[in-house]
Amino acid sequence: MPETPPAPIVHRLERDALGRLVAKTTDDGRTDYSYDAVDQLTAVTFTDLQGNAQALGFAYDAVGQLLAEQSAAGKLQHHYDELGNLIQTQLPDGRWLNRLYYGSGHLHQINLDGQVISDFERDRLHREVLRTQGQLSTRSEYDRSGRLRSRQRRLNSQPSLMPAATQKQFEYDPADNLIGKLDQQTTAQHRQLLHYDATGRIIASQDSLHGQRETFAYDAAANLLDGPQAGAGLVVHNKLLTYQDKRYRYDAFGRMVEKRSAKRGVQRFAYDAESRLVEVRSQKDGRETVVKMTYDPLGRRTAKTEHDSQGYPLGESRFDWEGMRLLQEHRHSQTSLYIYEEDSYAPLARVDGANKHQSVRYYHNDLNGLPEQLTETDGVTVWQARYQVWGNTVQEVREAYFIEEQNLRFQGQYLDREIGLHYNTFRFYDPDVGRFTTPDPIGLAGGDNLYQYAPNTSGWIDPLGLLKEGEVAGYGAKAHKNDGLEAHEIVRNKFLEEKGIAKGRRYKGNPSIALSPEHHDMVHAEENRLRRARGMGPNQMLKRGKLEIRIMSQAIHNSLVKTGIITQQQARTARRSATSFAKRKGCF
Repeated sequence: MPETPPAPIVHRLERDALGRLVAKTTDDGRTDYSYDAVDQLTAVTFTDLQGNAQALGFAYDAVGQLLAEQSAAGKLQHHYDELGNLIQTQLPDGRWLNRLYYGSGHLHQINLDGQVISDFERDRLHREVLRTQGQLSTRSEYDRSGRLRSRQRRLNSQPSLMPAATQKQFEYDPADNLIGKLDQQTTAQHRQLLHYDATGRIIASQDSLHGQRETFAYDAAANLLDGPQAGAGLVVHNKLLTYQDKRYRYDAFGRMVEKRSAKRGVQRFAYDAESRLVEVRSQKDGRETVVKMTYDPLGRRTAKTEHDSQGYPLGESRFDWEGMRLLQEHRHSQTSLYIYEEDSYAPLARVDGANKHQSVRYYHNDLNGLPEQLTETDGVTVWQARYQVWGNTVQEVREAYFIEEQNLRFQGQYLDREIGLHYNTFRFYDPDVGRFTTPDPIGLAGGDNLYQYAPNTSGWIDPLGLLKEGEVAGYGAKAHKNDGLEAHEIVRNKFLEEKGIAKGRRYKGNPSIALSPEHHDMVHAEENRLRRARGMGPNQMLKRGKLEIRIMSQAIHNSLVKTGIITQQQARTARRSATSFAKRKGCF
């Protein structure tokens, strides 16, 4: 008998006269959206089938800067200086997170209610060269290509002529791939070597201290295989079915619904109408547990609970958000506040507890933002970990009094210890196989392989499980929204206005590259320099799109490719997309 086709997933969308989305109805409920006169989102409300409502509210100033976000967790309020730098954030519990800047907006200090979290010193190019974290200071040095060459960490009380307690050195190949890490400490020396194929995929890792060696093989679509031999592992339509001792099963929509492994037993996964993971049932050695999750109207996870088969509660965590970054976690009557590096998802510090009982712990991360160590303000290590290449934890060591869990992993990821997956904002990531468990919500805009995380983890991040920095989508695409990145157009909108193509608004579909605000500013600065060299003003356009693309491509190459921020291949992709767009619009 043929299988019964699955019930379709239906989203019904309603739009106003201006084309704005005002409502979405699914099998789970209805989401309503409200906007102000300049199209800024002011409210989102989700009402489930039982009539229970969740609401989010947003307020902006006259120039469009976010002033406040209201949610069930309370209210976040923001203040900015005259240059638009975020200088203060008031947390729902009343504490103030403050940022001090110098010059045109270079971060100098972060403090919480006046208590210094970190001070920063910078070189002539405004790159960070010194960071304080309690009684520790970390000095950074760069090579002539702008890549981080070394880090040295020492106690502030230690004489500068003495060797640093911790020294790390980094080596790169001509394609800017990280190929070597040397970690020197007072008691041991650790060296890791990394090897890549011609496309930048990681194929091997060697660890001199722990004798750990990993090798990887892939099929033509970059799916991980058991080995290079034919038939090593089974992949169908980019869905990985077998890998080592693991067996996977998917539903008709490509979502992982079952995983079997020696470590976890049998796990079954259930999703809501937005393809968000809402329940995991795990069975191993006759014991069954159930983990359930809830989300807010923007898709951010707000709660996670674990019960046994009889419904007895085993644990609960609640989560608060600032934009798309995890802000606070509440677990076992304890609150942990996360503070991040500037314009980044890499953690800088965490504040456990509040008021007189709060403790500041500092993160020390790998180059990709993966936490390797936590220290107290006096420099004593309370937690440290080692990982495999794709993020699986090999070893964790903690002090007995450190009762909290350190669950942050790759940037934007949170380890769910109950199920062994990493929550990655809009998807879940499986560190056993280095890939996502469901297809990319943005479809092919996220890449040809809808499950792929990245070619390697040393030079790539995906904080939201959507678009990576340096990748290309059309202006206004979902890929460039709510991810902490900005869309930089390859063909300037002013040029399109002069050609009569864009009329008063940004032209949707204009190829744009996803960049952090800092990297976005770097491109604009280099572009302005190139225009000045031609005797042009910053907003003076050339007559042909071909010449405009040439200037912007050169600016991207000088500011981003040469400094290792994006790859040459990403820059070429951006240029090709812009060229194709300009030809279609008849302005090449």
